[in-house]
Amino acid sequence: MTQNFINMHHMKTLKILLHILLVIPFCLVILFSSKKYQERLIQFWCKRLLSIFEIEVELKGVTENLLNQKKYLMVSNHISWIDIIVIQSIRPSIFVAKSDVASWPLFGWVAQMTGTIFIKRDKVSDIKKALKKMKRRLIKRSVCIFPEGTSTNGRYVLPFKSNLFQSSIDANKSILPISISYREANAYTDKVAFIDDMSLIDSIIKIKNGNHIKVIVDVMQPIRPRSNRKELASYAHEMIQKSLSQNLS
Repeated sequence: MTQNFINMHHMKTLKILLHILLVIPFCLVILFSSKKYQERLIQFWCKRLLSIFEIEVELKGVTENLLNQKKYLMVSNHISWIDIIVIQSIRPSIFVAKSDVASWPLFGWVAQMTGTIFIKRDKVSDIKKALKKMKRRLIKRSVCIFPEGTSTNGRYVLPFKSNLFQSSIDANKSILPISISYREANAYTDKVAFIDDMSLIDSIIKIKNGNHIKVIVDVMQPIRPRSNRKELASYAHEMIQKSLSQNLS
């Protein structure tokens, strides 16, 4: 019994490594593919990775059909790098990420190949450049941001930085609030939380050792960009905080 468990454990590790490496030819194909085919490839790769990690996605609220009909500024709380994989498995999107993500082994290269917009939040000039890129991208693709500016353990939502909400107003695209929460054995878990000084490898190992983790993705009603960015950020924060509280209770 113990030997079988060890073999299964090693097999899971091997599958994860092989699938992560498979992203290299995937990205090369993406470079020469249509937008629709790019999205299908990204969605397939992300769904498969979640399956190997044995992470189940439970989608609540807005249906997938409605989610795919329009382009949104998607706004979510942030717990882990795997949030991106979860969201991409539901709705392939362009992400806005901190500039240091670009230097991550392999994942940073993948982020660049899939059109991620990198930003240094403490530089006003960087924010202005990012807003211009976001406005252009929102014409053809949904764009996703994590306005807390960092990740948490998933029990709460930090105050939202409002500057990137301006892209919703500039592009006249609705904001789609999303709350993400992770559960293991039907209870809250911080096993996926990518916080403090944890390395990416440590995080992958910790998630791999999880036992059938479920991620609840609550997609709420879109918010029209009819007010200023600070009001939009505050309203989205309120919706996501309320949803998270309900999903953790």
